[in-house]
Amino acid sequence: MKKLLAAVTAASLITGGLALPAFAEEKSDDIVILYTNDVHCGIDDAIGYDGLMLYKREMEAAHKHVILADAGDSIQGGSAGTLTKGAAITELMNYVGYDVAVPGNHEFDYSVETLKKRGEELDCGYVCCNFASVGSLEPFFDPYKILDLGETQIAFVGVVTPETFFKSTPVYFKNDDGEFIYTFCEQEKDMLYDVVQQSIDSARNEGADYVILLAHLGEEDVTEGWSSIDVAANTTGVDAIIDAHSHTVDPGMTVTNKNGESLTITSTGTKLNNIGKMTISEEGIKTELISSVPEPEGFDEASWTEADDREGRYVDTAANLKIHEIEAEMDDILSKKIASSDFGLYMYDPETGDRIARNHETNLGDFCADAFREICGTDVGILNGGSLRKDIKAGDITFGDILNVYPYSNKVCAGRMSGQTLLDMLEFGSSVYPEQLGGFLQVSGVEYTIDYSVPSSVESNEFGEYTGVSGEYRVKNVKVGGKPLDPDKIYTVASTNYLLQNVGDGYVFGDKCEVYYESKELDVELLERFITDKLGGIIPEEYKEVYGQGRIHFVDGVEEDSSQPQEDSSLPEDESSQPQDESSQPQDESSAAESSQAEESTAPADSKSSDTNPKTGLEATAAVLLVAAIAVSYAACRRKK
Repeated sequence: MKKLLAAVTAASLITGGLALPAFAEEKSDDIVILYTNDVHCGIDDAIGYDGLMLYKREMEAAHKHVILADAGDSIQGGSAGTLTKGAAITELMNYVGYDVAVPGNHEFDYSVETLKKRGEELDCGYVCCNFASVGSLEPFFDPYKILDLGETQIAFVGVVTPETFFKSTPVYFKNDDGEFIYTFCEQEKDMLYDVVQQSIDSARNEGADYVILLAHLGEEDVTEGWSSIDVAANTTGVDAIIDAHSHTVDPGMTVTNKNGESLTITSTGTKLNNIGKMTISEEGIKTELISSVPEPEGFDEASWTEADDREGRYVDTAANLKIHEIEAEMDDILSKKIASSDFGLYMYDPETGDRIARNHETNLGDFCADAFREICGTDVGILNGGSLRKDIKAGDITFGDILNVYPYSNKVCAGRMSGQTLLDMLEFGSSVYPEQLGGFLQVSGVEYTIDYSVPSSVESNEFGEYTGVSGEYRVKNVKVGGKPLDPDKIYTVASTNYLLQNVGDGYVFGDKCEVYYESKELDVELLERFITDKLGGIIPEEYKEVYGQGRIHFVDGVEEDSSQPQEDSSLPEDESSQPQDESSQPQDESSAAESSQAEESTAPADSKSSDTNPKTGLEATAAVLLVAAIAVSYAACRRKK
């Protein structure tokens, strides 16, 4: 097939139910590229990997050439990924038969070395042109891959967002001296464009007829200059972009490149709610989204089935059994019931589907922040909204449910910081409001107001790390424990090592926070203890309101936004709201001076650097070892098979 000089692009949304030719007398010469993005361990969500495999078979029955591509964030985001560090998802991707993949920012969450191992296990490997060693700029993965389809050569150039620096764990990209040893070509916007362009040109020089940019960049709510639209506008030679990162549902958007030529950007959303389908034919390039796999025709009936637990969706029988096999190996720990609730706890808005934990208080955010403050016995509990990954539905709550909320395996810690540092953290988290930000803080023991009529004057470096505030603060009226924040007072704060120690989401406050308690307990284990030990396995009515308890207020100048929750029932009225078993909590012996108006710190005395769970002794370590044992056992079982 000869490449057309001008590609004609069309886009449509396919809702399923269309009859497909099962075994055409002569297969079509049209090239079909199926694509997924931001699956986030949704192995049996919506279409599922088993539905994807069935649709791939249907396409292979009708077309000579079918390619399957993934645009990143597949191995992280759920229990199957967390318990195996992505190995189970990698195995499923091999089973379905991916031909090319790019790592997303969350592929790096298990560490660079672990990602390298997953890349070696993935049959198709990863492609990425802009993740490289500092200095040499030697790519960590192959920058592109050319698939030989006989008369036609198709190149896939991989690129991942430089936001990975602060949307994964920054310490993974540094040496022991704190120096960055890896780069995402982020120093200047042109540097990213130049590296992408070099890979495009190299692929063309090797004979590629088509170049597809397999991009984990995002279309919206991303750093200016790093979106797929920006990269398209500053490069040439790309025929289409398969995008990810922003979870955008986009059958096909036409944009122009550096020369003013048109090309399409497409993205499927997340969690396999859609399969992307790109068709390259004599008419040009057409993109569409498949939201439901059509019923097969002409296939052996034993090879496909209707998944009763997924509204009767059509799935591949063998792939469905494979998924159940993987889930069964983890079921004992994941299916353990730990609580029940008459209502849901949300990070997504149940009405709009927006990730409101990234720009608004939510009941799940309140709940999780309370867990940190209550269990650690501190003045304040905080967590970044981006750490919350899934809602908790009403009904029985299992360990698997809360592991899906917290899939990152962050460790619990507590530290001392001044009121000024706490204010700076709140200001940094509110810097892009009303836009979404993974670093938006959910809080406990704190009440504050964001005046979004005040332009943010937060300053950050090229890595997105906080460096200061140059003007008026938009965060106002901060109260801790019901009293006005004192900038000079020392407060105790509980959170994860990701925020307080590892510069997560750009929070560079380690030198201003004296961490006095470091635990091997994971955030998910702390949440389990809060639910079982503090709440007795019943989620109380105080968390029923989806938009929280009024800890965070929003005003436009002097007028408070009446559409937001106002009432605040989160703050302790007296010392009785603090944990009573002080001997079981990290203790604070700080004698820092406080102002005469400030209330004495109620934080318990210090048990600095304890490696054990302060309440259950060795149980936390045992739980961590159990998770590790599951991963090792899983890997060994896979090798035997």
